[in-house]
Amino acid sequence: MKKPFSCHDLSKGGILITCSSHEGRCKGIVAALEKSPLSNAIVFHYDDVNDRREEHHSEMIRALEFQGAKVNELIFTESCAVQSLHNNMGALKKIISLNPSAPILLDITVFTKRHLLMMLRWLDDNGCWDRLFIAYTEPDEYDVSEYVPLSFGLKSIEQIPGFSACPDMSRPTHLMLFLGYEGDRALAAYEHVQPMCLSIAIPYPPYKPKWSGRTEQLNKELLALVGGNSLIRVDAVDPAGTVDAMNKTFGDPKVRSEYSRIVCPIGTKPQTFGMYCYIRECEDPPAVLYPAPLRHNHGFFSHGIGPSWTLKGGETE
Repeated sequence: MKKPFSCHDLSKGGILITCSSHEGRCKGIVAALEKSPLSNAIVFHYDDVNDRREEHHSEMIRALEFQGAKVNELIFTESCAVQSLHNNMGALKKIISLNPSAPILLDITVFTKRHLLMMLRWLDDNGCWDRLFIAYTEPDEYDVSEYVPLSFGLKSIEQIPGFSACPDMSRPTHLMLFLGYEGDRALAAYEHVQPMCLSIAIPYPPYKPKWSGRTEQLNKELLALVGGNSLIRVDAVDPAGTVDAMNKTFGDPKVRSEYSRIVCPIGTKPQTFGMYCYIRECEDPPAVLYPAPLRHNHGFFSHGIGPSWTLKGGETE
């Protein structure tokens, strides 16, 4: 499923959907599209205050306009995600319907996981799956010299709209937790669900061999509480590894499970995309639990632009 990203995979008139961020890698796919014949670009702009993101956002807009794309900027409020997506639906529908056969490239690099899952569901529901390409750019490095987490505390725990409703409590609960660098969120999700069965996905191999063990260190409280028997290794970048892991953990997506299943996406974006690929095939889909952090650690972020990947090509390629 994963292969090195190339703008030559896209046919003329493509539509880019991307997002700006304080992380420099938000510019990775835009830079790689320098010679691609895009017709339109949609750039989401989160509305919290961040000077570094504003700088990157302006650079992305200028680069896309220089390439000849018509750029559409859409504001997104993460704290009001459902209303924000609803407010953007009209503009999204108008742009993707301009050329019903044009490829749509969704750059998932810096979307929040809630926004990403809602966008995937919306594009799928609007008949875009067969022409949807998914791209992702790795970070080059993270500030983890002292194992400081990406976020602190917990604001809320909620299910993501557009996915399965509350778990059926007549069945025992099976929670699959995808771990990242946010131990507070993972521990809170586990304590909230108190599952009968637990599976914990560790990103392995990680983006870089030297990063091995970071996830375990940043989730040491949870792992000390539940032990190591529930751990499974899931590729950090290839979504096919996530689909395979969920098939082994939750079972055949076409078969009703004896468990009421819940999945919690705190791992990597490619893992979150792989999660969606499994869920969209389910007859008895798991609920998607999203523990929102109290605040992000903006002093702890990625540096540089790593390799870019195509995680899904158009079905007709």
